[in-house]
Amino acid sequence: MFIDEKFLRRATGLNVDVEKYCVSTFDEIGDYDAIVALSQKHGSGRGDHSFHSPKGGIYLVMRETGLNIDAHTLTPAVGLAVHDSVKTVLGRDVGLKWVNDVMYDGKKICGILIRSPRRGEYLIGVGVNYATSPVELEKAGLSDVATSLGAPEDKATAFTADLMRRIHLATLAPFDHARYGKLCVTLGKTVCFTKNGVNIQGYAESIERDGTLLVRIGMATVAVDAGEVSLVREVVSQ
Repeated sequence: MFIDEKFLRRATGLNVDVEKYCVSTFDEIGDYDAIVALSQKHGSGRGDHSFHSPKGGIYLVMRETGLNIDAHTLTPAVGLAVHDSVKTVLGRDVGLKWVNDVMYDGKKICGILIRSPRRGEYLIGVGVNYATSPVELEKAGLSDVATSLGAPEDKATAFTADLMRRIHLATLAPFDHARYGKLCVTLGKTVCFTKNGVNIQGYAESIERDGTLLVRIGMATVAVDAGEVSLVREVVSQ
């Protein structure tokens, strides 16, 4: 698969670096506005997890500063950007799993990771299984939980340019929590999360304007925010 670096620079106006292979896009973005790799040795995931990054994927990190939205809503807003870019290529919706995954046919096709190396600066990482071989996922033991878009390789450059443009626009507009909620496959499901080392189970009800997930647990509803849980309100039985 080929991604045209010159095209990306012209289309986005950004200083973009495209690499066939790198150790980690987060580590190698340097002074670039964005870096795109077609494979990674040590892709970054949440916490101490790694992100499997074989050939056929698109692994992007963009630098954004001066956000006009609440930083807490940035991850789900980027999820909407990924959804919209995928739809331009495949012509169909994909699901959004709160808070940092994008789903296709019930399996993960994209992970989102955002870091803030300094105040007011955000590195937005998106890894998409764009045309990843199912064999690669099977070899990694991920075929039960992950899949590939199987998207046309000759559209990879246009897809990447569109994704970068949509991510940037997402940082300039209010988070559309209502649209996110309609696409969120987490809602209406029983979910588990950990609070103070305790596993808690509840029913995912809705997405708030600030990007938090409201979960009903018995007679109470709590807001889950990237692992932090706080009691929001009591639910009165009818």
